Amino acid sequence: MKNIFKILAIAFIGMWLVSCEKDEDRAILGNPSASSLTSDKTSLVLIKDNAAQSAITFNWKAPDYGVAVAQKNQLQIAVKGTNFASPKNVALNDGASKVTFTVAEINDYVQDAGLIPELAGDVEVRLSSKLGENAAITSNVVTITVTPYMTAFPSFYLVGDASSVGWSEVNAQLLYKKDNFSTIYTYLENGKTFRFLGQQGWDPKNYSLDAAGIKTENKYFKIWSPNLVAAPAENIQFNGPTGMYKIVIDADAAQKSITVSPSPLNNWNPANLYIVGTVNGWDSGTAIPMSNLGNGKFEYTVALPAASEFKFLGQQSWGELDWGNITADGNTGYIGPKGSNGNIKFDGTGGTYKITVDLKLGVYTIKPL
Repeated sequence: MKNIFKILAIAFIGMWLVSCEKDEDRAILGNPSASSLTSDKTSLVLIKDNAAQSAITFNWKAPDYGVAVAQKNQLQIAVKGTNFASPKNVALNDGASKVTFTVAEINDYVQDAGLIPELAGDVEVRLSSKLGENAAITSNVVTITVTPYMTAFPSFYLVGDASSVGWSEVNAQLLYKKDNFSTIYTYLENGKTFRFLGQQGWDPKNYSLDAAGIKTENKYFKIWSPNLVAAPAENIQFNGPTGMYKIVIDADAAQKSITVSPSPLNNWNPANLYIVGTVNGWDSGTAIPMSNLGNGKFEYTVALPAASEFKFLGQQSWGELDWGNITADGNTGYIGPKGSNGNIKFDGTGGTYKITVDLKLGVYTIKPL
């Protein structure tokens, strides 16, 4: 019995000593000092040709706990006024106290944070330091005005009651993009409004005219055709006659223009639509009739082998009602009228495909069944 008491006593003393050591460790760690951050620039105008050059240097002092500790540091970059709700986090090397970013790096970081290309904006930068499971400690905030450059030309999605898609953002129609140009032949209605989205959703990007009354973050087009005017709620009002139009956007930074001109073919709802091509030996007189779904929509199901080519006709002859792949031969999914199109080229497997056409919207699809 005495031995049992001795064993218990030794175990208790051992646990007490370990506990004291842990308390001592915590006492030694101490309270951290404040961290600090500085930068060697307060304003940056970034130029793509200088992408590999150094742009900005940050120096920092991480929190000091009185002893050497392995804490993780990162820079947090956020649009000014957002209170770092969703910052761009940039991990920093362990033990470092300085970092220099190239023009390309800081350009990517500020755009990831939410700045718009070619538009000066303020970002806030702070150091965030984290030790183990402890809450992160953040430094003072450094504010920098940055004008980023565009790394890729934006995509434009058409939406609005002036268009055939209406105000349904999930159905917003993407324009055909090649290099800095985005194009579509589509329907527009007089006196109604539209705008462009950067995605099939309202956020984060909207594109409107760079005109009075439009929010700064939505101002984009510096040049526009005279049949367009700025309208309330960030929109563009179309003032031309109702009908089919060619919309061309030039996203080159020196242009940022939108031109809306009448399509050479103003018929978006013919009574009939036919397929002519390799499917029938290119004989327009025996062009294959498609099913009319109404409102400029047609469909047809057919077997398509490899190297298939075809176009759409509004009559069983080589007349004015002629649609094909936009601009030239290919398979873009966008149609162009006579004089601005080529053959639709498709490598089928010999299986059955459903071909659909929406002349009013300006698109076609080929889907396997």
